[in-house]
Amino acid sequence: MFLNLHTHHLAHQTDVLELYNQFPSELNNKAKLFSIGIHPAYIKTSSIEEEIEVINQTISNKNCLAIGEIGLDKLCKTDFELQINIFEKQLEIATLHQLPVVIHSVRAYQEILQIRKQMKLTIPFIFHGFNKNEQLLNQIIAQNCFPSFGKNLLFNKNLQIIFANLSANQFFLENDASEISIEEIYNFAADLRKITIEELQLQQAENWKTVFGYEVQS
Repeated sequence: MFLNLHTHHLAHQTDVLELYNQFPSELNNKAKLFSIGIHPAYIKTSSIEEEIEVINQTISNKNCLAIGEIGLDKLCKTDFELQINIFEKQLEIATLHQLPVVIHSVRAYQEILQIRKQMKLTIPFIFHGFNKNEQLLNQIIAQNCFPSFGKNLLFNKNLQIIFANLSANQFFLENDASEISIEEIYNFAADLRKITIEELQLQQAENWKTVFGYEVQS
């Protein structure tokens, strides 16, 4: 089974299991597994309370495995203080229900890690689309957080070196909103780590079980 940590496109394939990214304003009932959250770029002050209520109602669904993608983005137009406020509200929900969090971060890794420390959080953070350096990666892992690798892994040589040396229990794989299939990402990742596709699939299944409490049926 190809496990896809974060995607905006449902594959509808029997050999692909994906954590589909849901927005409170537009739920898709066809997703087998999903995360739900208010993305920092799409925060609307007029509908915040309503969307928070949708999240609170939806997370009782056993197929909701995480809150996300949520986070901070210094390049989007949303006021940064407002982003922090909505991010913290959603982290409180995740903490209450002990759900992992899929993190969106654009030039805000340090702020996110600082908020994690200030709130004394222990729930796992998964930084999706990780494309940074080894120093930051070590900071993330030291705080019980995980990187998730996607299309950038195929093109970034430094990222490939970092990824090849990671422990098997420290990462996830995804295709986000790209047209690159999760199978292609798995093939490339397995080659980098010099293991078989099957070995990588088994390792990812263990990570899903550990972080999400979800046992993949073979």
